[in-house]
Amino acid sequence: MSTFKDGDHAVLTCHDRTKIVQIRKGRPIFIDKNKIFLDRLIDQRDGSYFELKDKYLCNIDTNQAKKFIQTEDISSDNAGQDNRDLCDDGSVNQTLQHEEIEQLKSEGVSGQLIISQLVSKSATFEKKTAFSQQKYLNKKKKKYILIYRAWKPSIRLLCQAYTHDLQKILYLRRDTLAMLLSLSNISNGSNVAIVESCQGIILASVIQRCAGGNGFIFNLTPAGEKNSTSPCCDFMDFSNEYTTNVYTIPIENVGDLNTIERANQAKPIEKPTNEKTLQALERRQRRLDGLQLFEKTKLNSLIIASKYDSLSILQHLIDYLALSSHFVIYSQTVQNLLECYQFLKKRGGNIHVEIADSWLREYQILDERTHPFIRMSGASGYLLSGMIVQS
Repeated sequence: MSTFKDGDHAVLTCHDRTKIVQIRKGRPIFIDKNKIFLDRLIDQRDGSYFELKDKYLCNIDTNQAKKFIQTEDISSDNAGQDNRDLCDDGSVNQTLQHEEIEQLKSEGVSGQLIISQLVSKSATFEKKTAFSQQKYLNKKKKKYILIYRAWKPSIRLLCQAYTHDLQKILYLRRDTLAMLLSLSNISNGSNVAIVESCQGIILASVIQRCAGGNGFIFNLTPAGEKNSTSPCCDFMDFSNEYTTNVYTIPIENVGDLNTIERANQAKPIEKPTNEKTLQALERRQRRLDGLQLFEKTKLNSLIIASKYDSLSILQHLIDYLALSSHFVIYSQTVQNLLECYQFLKKRGGNIHVEIADSWLREYQILDERTHPFIRMSGASGYLLSGMIVQS
């Protein structure tokens, strides 16, 4: 199994929380107001368990970790029949005060012992039903038992990390992303153009699926470099083999041959003054190479998932698609896709033009209480897909 190195990214999961972090020796991170050092993750295996001790994540045995975080099995013999007589009286029900809990934590007392003291000093715990007792214990575990699991980043885990911040990726759920990739018909060797505003999660998915093939991946960004950052691609820690065929170019320069001519006529700088200037020149040359390559290449797939006007982007790029190529457009609202649908029907030269949406519902499966999760994304936008044929 692969191991973590200094500078790698990792996905930390703790109960129902997920966070993307970068492992930097001697540099702390903050999770839920906790200052944590990740030094001891270095050289540990993917999927290992860690416990927070003295601001450091320390490796613990897998079986022991699972025992700590597993759901409590409460017998109904030691529980009440109902909760009708319970009343929330604050400090009267719980005699263990906040100051005492903080003192125990400062002394290094384990989370299991703190929970046992909370139970023993609760005046109402034994009167609660078995379900209420189990819910109480699980809630305290999430607060006092900080067992983290470190994973190598994957597309599924990145989608999970954005679950509580879906507006950053335009509410693109993992099932919709899977459907988008399937409809785009991307494979090793495909020439793909992507216009997205989803933190680079679609670009990262395409790079992973193409796996450094012979095709080209064009990341078309509005406003040039100012909007060309792709955090999800950085999180995936792709090797140079995967990204050599990826070009980031400004979408406003596509189709503008004067841009290439002006760049060729410009006088080159013989001696860069410093390293920053050299890096800027390399990025500029990379964009020009990508732009020239884009003008000569027929695309096999086009993916649009942008916060900007999808119709104008489609009109600008549709002529670059080869015959039998696929296009997919994602939008949070169906109205934007209806405009694209009408344009495609009037233009002709396309088949299987359809608008679809996906539906995903997660369920809690426990004894005598199976129901959908209450806090979940109910909708994840719409997809317009089709194929280019001879007009």
